[in-house]
Amino acid sequence: MSADALEQERLQREVLQLRDDQALLIELLAIDQARLRRFMAVAARTLSRVRAQLVRRAREPALFARKIARLRMLYRQLMREAAALPLPTLTQQFAATVEALEATADGPPASGDALLPALVRIDEGFLALTTVAERTGAPLVAQRCAHRRAPRRRARAGSSAPAASAAPQLAVALQQLAGRLADEQGKRVDLAVTGLEHVPEDCAGPFYDMLSQLLRNAVEFGIEVPAQRTAAGKSAQGRLRIEFRQRDAAHSELIFQDDGQGLNARGIVDAAIASGLIAEDTTLAQDPRQASSLIFHPGLSTAADGTGRGLGLRIVRDNVKRLRGEIQVATKRGQFTRFRIKLPIAASAAHDRSAARA
Repeated sequence: MSADALEQERLQREVLQLRDDQALLIELLAIDQARLRRFMAVAARTLSRVRAQLVRRAREPALFARKIARLRMLYRQLMREAAALPLPTLTQQFAATVEALEATADGPPASGDALLPALVRIDEGFLALTTVAERTGAPLVAQRCAHRRAPRRRARAGSSAPAASAAPQLAVALQQLAGRLADEQGKRVDLAVTGLEHVPEDCAGPFYDMLSQLLRNAVEFGIEVPAQRTAAGKSAQGRLRIEFRQRDAAHSELIFQDDGQGLNARGIVDAAIASGLIAEDTTLAQDPRQASSLIFHPGLSTAADGTGRGLGLRIVRDNVKRLRGEIQVATKRGQFTRFRIKLPIAASAAHDRSAARA
């Protein structure tokens, strides 16, 4: 496909996305705020269950079929809830997700990429829900029943321990995902997680979406197989690090790093030229730092078979943008790749309490 055709396709996608956003905002004007908040609470609980299903291991065909069936059930529920408000744009998005999941179930046996088309729809639905939260103030957070909270408060009376939140579940889900991905790729990894217990409750969803994509890329493309690592003088087990920390009273940063083979600047540039993203006479290959910035362009992939790929880092970029943050990437061939995401958000109150005790 020529560069002009690729650019036209990109512009068409952006125009369609803007139309969907505009239609959704118009629909929101007619929705009662109390009903919308209840819907967003239901959506948050459902998305939590969706994430739990996505990280569940399902390598056997029967387990994979059950996983897809549960995901279809969850998105049919969201579709019915959105239709009841009514929010036709969201209803259509969730219906498209159900269709993509059904196509996955009807397709070839389960593989690492079997869920990719459905994951694109899942991410689009999540981004639409975060747009609703940003524009209306209705939080995408599951509400807990008062009679469940009261015993917890009594049990902790006189204690300075941090309140329970979704953050510990975030770390557990990422550890489970790392183990599953390593098994699938025949690799060994050790994931060290620091500070995720201080992620604000309403950011747990976007953080999982960003970190799961970075984790997937690192294990699949960054970390080498044990034999290759030992031949290069490294430990057989790849090391991954996730850290969330406070920078000042109103800002924080999220760091993801692996000790894998680093980004291949020449390969990235060649893929960008092949896709028509940049010209053949580019000098980007001489500047790995600039070349690495190309990885955030949708559809760019250095995989041998790039069909349907190149979407993960777009998801990361879009989540960073919605959180009004910025992302930087640093890499050294054969040694590491590090993503640093700077965010205009404060860590949770649990961070302040733990810092005070230190």
